[in-house]
Amino acid sequence: MIKKSIALILMILLCTMAFSKKEIVFWNAWGGDEGKVLEDMIEEYNNLQDEVVVRSVFAPIGMGEKIMATLSGNTVPDVITVWDWMVVPLGFRGQILPLNEMLAKAGIDEEYYINGVWDYGFYKGRKYGLPTTLNVTAFMWNKGAFEEVGLDPETPPKNIEELDAYTEKLMKYRKNGKLKRLGFDPVISHIYCYVFGGKLWDPETGEITANDPGNIRAYEWLSSYYEKYDVKQKRIFQAGWGDVFSPLNPFLRGEVAMKEGSQWEILVAQKFAKPDFDYGISYFPAPEGGREDVCNVSGSFWVIPSASKNQEEAFEFMKWLTAPKQSAHFAAALYNIPPVKDALNDPAFTQIIDDKMQVYIDLLTNGYVYTFPMLPIGQTYLSEMTQALADVQLGNKTAKEALDYVQDRITEELSNY
Repeated sequence: MIKKSIALILMILLCTMAFSKKEIVFWNAWGGDEGKVLEDMIEEYNNLQDEVVVRSVFAPIGMGEKIMATLSGNTVPDVITVWDWMVVPLGFRGQILPLNEMLAKAGIDEEYYINGVWDYGFYKGRKYGLPTTLNVTAFMWNKGAFEEVGLDPETPPKNIEELDAYTEKLMKYRKNGKLKRLGFDPVISHIYCYVFGGKLWDPETGEITANDPGNIRAYEWLSSYYEKYDVKQKRIFQAGWGDVFSPLNPFLRGEVAMKEGSQWEILVAQKFAKPDFDYGISYFPAPEGGREDVCNVSGSFWVIPSASKNQEEAFEFMKWLTAPKQSAHFAAALYNIPPVKDALNDPAFTQIIDDKMQVYIDLLTNGYVYTFPMLPIGQTYLSEMTQALADVQLGNKTAKEALDYVQDRITEELSNY
């Protein structure tokens, strides 16, 4: 009887403790195997402490409109996953919490992060979120295609002149004149602004620099490339490409010989490339006077809504989630790079480092790291830069005219903030 009473008391105590835990709601954005890794991490955190229980809700990161609508309501999650371009607009509108005081109290500062990453998510002195993992973009080439046309498969183009010459050699056409292989496929145009020595904004002065001379040179070069290789035919060819996360990936199928590529593509190649497929990864070729170590970084963030009723608990969870051990574990699952310095040497991450991944790490830790400007009007800026390139390609404007227009348009728009 006494034993039963003791057991009943213990059960009541355990139930009371469980119900006394504060619940924080976490909107995470990963499904599949990656999501399973994150769910396991959440379970680990719940078992590590007795203060809170984290309830995970799957909310795909592409649901930007739903996220913004939710943040305007009365009931909000405590931690949300958002794209990097969403961070500053949400923060500037007061919908997500600046983390400066919490980070300072936790002793987390610039030294905690990899070169150039601390400023990621900052705007006008306020840091609005913590990066989940990082995507780094580098230059990729198909070694088999190089060998096919008599190029050294182990040596990528060293400068823009060589890139142009290699592109010409690697272009491949069918008997009917239609494209069979692109020599080179430039997609992220702002990378070449930095490669040509330009930049899109000055973080020290807060000034837009859309018409920087380097940017103009980059757009002139991109325009000449599209003119030479017929942008319309290129778009028709690309329309037949398959999903990059499948065996129909155009790079793996030999439909493009040189391209921009992020480190997660290593995992895609491991899964879907044919056994004899080989490729290289390097820094971007640059012109004379340009930058030879440009490193474009992008990714997602974890943020705390300003309307969260559990801000301190949410920050403690985020702090744990982005600590070196957890950061290394999650980044390895995604084949991304952890933003935290000490995570780079954690066994959970080092196990996936090979010669190819090492290029991305070296680029991130030693290169000229930049992100597309994180501004309240960042997406507007990106759209205007895209339209400017289209105007130059179509011959509607010169590169200088197009970028002068963007300069005036975005400067005026930003003045409203």
